[in-house]
This record gives sequence, structure tokens and C-alpha cells, in this order.
Amino acid sequence: MKKIYILFSLTLLVVNGNITNAQTTDVITGLTYPSGINFNGNDLYICDNAERILKIDVTDSNPVPIEVINGLGNPSEFILNGNDLYIAEYSDGKISKIDITDTNPVAIEIVSGLNQPSGLALNGNILYIAESNGNLISKIDITDTNPIVTPVFTGFLRFLDLVLNGNDLYFTAVDSGLIAKIDITDTNPVATIVVSNLQGPYQMALHGNTMYFAELNGSKISQIDITATNPVATEVVAGLSSPYGLAINGNELFISEFLAGKISKIAIPPLSINDFNTNSIKVYPNPATNFIQISGLDKAENYKIYNVLGAEISNGNVSKTENISVENLANGLYFLKFEKGNAIKFTKN
Repeated sequence: MKKIYILFSLTLLVVNGNITNAQTTDVITGLTYPSGINFNGNDLYICDNAERILKIDVTDSNPVPIEVINGLGNPSEFILNGNDLYIAEYSDGKISKIDITDTNPVAIEIVSGLNQPSGLALNGNILYIAESNGNLISKIDITDTNPIVTPVFTGFLRFLDLVLNGNDLYFTAVDSGLIAKIDITDTNPVATIVVSNLQGPYQMALHGNTMYFAELNGSKISQIDITATNPVATEVVAGLSSPYGLAINGNELFISEFLAGKISKIAIPPLSINDFNTNSIKVYPNPATNFIQISGLDKAENYKIYNVLGAEISNGNVSKTENISVENLANGLYFLKFEKGNAIKFTKN
């Protein structure tokens, strides 16, 4: 018999039938309490509470779910590092990983003994973990043979999701009703509350300077501008059925609706040039024809390439000694954005 873990109190749910500023479109239905979602190209990976991970191609008009792996301990979130998909197994209290290029991937345990892991964020080799029932953010080094779990921060009730932007690690604290952040370079980090009085904030998705987040108990998606001195939550769409996970592909925000057993989506504004902040990192040659090289990197970094509409074109990992191939890109202006928040414009000729 499959175990179904519902991570919230049904008595708190408030259904609002009015859609505010956006109109949802169903992408796929018939899922089993979908939770965390994330993209790899056009493939949307879905944590399904039938103890499995599914994927769909969102470019298909009628996407059919493909089972990636089953037999997991209620996966709640995952994060991709190259071909390795790291998975938070909520009920089994562990992090495992699979190689998504394998035909029949087998889950390899990375670390166990966690207290209901529910959120993940990766900074180089350091994997940050939100331990929901432990009211704790911890971390491990994924390159270690036997990773040791190190506490990073505690102080709020039921951490759920993590998003890294530069050195700022944003987190949702569900029972505290807030989003806050810490500086991961601090030895003893102190949290800065970003926005509070939220109705069960679950997962987040950062699009330029706009942070979208699911308010599960409010049946809605809201947003804030993270560059604002005092961010104010603005409702984006309401009337959802327990929105849990969020993922962005181009100018569309995908939403897992937990109780409805489906993935829906809404259109969101494209990124503008103001959403990218350049620094000392340089791209050359610029304009480029076949490849670009990066100066100013201290170590290997994950990157994404966006077009002028804000749609993600490609992603990968690059060090200061490597090239990034751009020969297959159409001619035009692009933005190279690094995981740590650095970005720069370049032109493909």
C-alpha cells in the first residue's frame, strides 16, 4: 500500500474562487498529490506522492507522464547537478541521487538520519537542506565519500523550501508564515525577514528580481520584489487547489496543485535588462560566433543563458579554463547568468 504524506493541515485551507490577475491553464491532471517540481530543459520533473518521480515534456500539447524512478520515500523536492538528480526523501529522512541519463536509474543514498527533508539548494559542492520537522537548515558536501550533516541555521517553525541568490539563501518557514534569508558566508548567520504574515508559504521560484511563492493555505500564488527595501506581497493568482511547487520555463510559471492532483501554469512577465546585474566577470569574444570564454571566475560555476525575452536557452557548468559553445544559438543578444547571481550580456553573430 502506498504511503501518502500530506504536509499541511486541511483545516487551514481557504478556497477562493476568484482568479485575480492571471488565468491558469491545466498542463496535466491525474497525478497523486504532486509536490516539488523543477525543469531540465523542456522536461518538467515532478515529485509524485505515489513514491515516484515523473517527467513530462511541456512542449507536447497533451503531455504523457514518464516514470523516472519509483519506490522512493515520498520525494518532496529535488535539484539537478549535471546529470545527477539529488532527491529529498521526506518520509525516509534521507537524500539520495540518480543519474537521469540511465535507462533504469537506481537511487543511491547520499545521507540519512535527516528530519523530514523538504527543500534543497546547491552552492558549488555544498548542498543545503531544509529539514521540515527539525526546524533546521543543514548542509553537506556532496563530494565527500561519507557526507557529514552540519547545522547551518534554526529559529523558525517548519522550514520548507530553499532558493539561493548570490550569497543569500532564501527560505520559507511554513508555520511561522514568512520568507526570510541568511548570508551563507556568515559563520553564525542571522536571519533577515523578507516578508511575513503569509498563509502557509511553500515553494518559491526566482525570476530576475521577482520571487514567486505558493501560499498553500491561501490557495494562491503571490510575488515580491526582492530588491525592495520593504517587500510587499502581491497576489498573482488565486482559487488554486493547495498550490505547492513552482517552476519557471521561459515566461510561464508552472504550479503543482497538491489536492487537485495536477500541474497548471500561468503566463508571467518576461525579464528585462534591469533584472540582470553585471560585475567584473567578462565574456570574450563578444560578439561571439562559435564559443565564449569567461574571465573573472574563481572556480567552476553553474550558468544559464537567457534570450532577450527572458526564456532560458541553455544551462551547464563552466570553469575559467573552459569554453561555452554558442554555435547553435540564433544570432542576437543573450544574457549569461551565473548561479551566484552574476550576469553579463553578450551577442552571438
